[in-house]
Amino acid sequence: MGLEIFLSLDLISLNEALKIAKLAVKAGFKEIEAGTPLIKSEGMISVKSLRKELPESKIFADMKTMDTGALEADLAFESGADIISVMAAAPDETIKEAIKKADEVGKEVLVDTLGLKEITSRLREIVGMGIHRICLHRGVDEGIFEEYDLLDSLKEMDVKLGVAGGINASTIPNVIRKADFVMVGRAITKSTNPENAARGILKAAGLL
Repeated sequence: MGLEIFLSLDLISLNEALKIAKLAVKAGFKEIEAGTPLIKSEGMISVKSLRKELPESKIFADMKTMDTGALEADLAFESGADIISVMAAAPDETIKEAIKKADEVGKEVLVDTLGLKEITSRLREIVGMGIHRICLHRGVDEGIFEEYDLLDSLKEMDVKLGVAGGINASTIPNVIRKADFVMVGRAITKSTNPENAARGILKAAGLL
């Protein structure tokens, strides 16, 4: 699998999200994220709409599940998502139920490290549960991801590793040397020209 760059649609308007997603796909993006604010604002219709409008794209529903793992996974997958997120801080049972549901339907579960203190030890436990992806996440309120040494220390784990947190065209070359996938949001969604910004990200990552 080659490098994946997801457009994180952390917006609250579905119309705006669809408009920007289409521009990013036009620029060359193949992976789209229905961000948590979008899902909370618009519900699962946001995932369904992205799937309908962008049938060839890989869709990630950033559910940030903390409970009812199988139920929330089923909701997202039935709506057209290929990947969902579960929080690393969630109970083991919740993570296992989400993974079980994903495996039943040939989809993926991503574990999100947002807010996690003991990252390495907890991720080793979760990898043992059969997780498909790990996303090292610096939230909007926290700032920009810079923990590149942490990525190196996790390389031994046989799982896809990704990064989220203020990534832009200047920082993405550093990230992609160590990560399998990257989430890019504000650098595109806050741009006055999202299509050009999306193309700039892909060029900086060597994908154009």
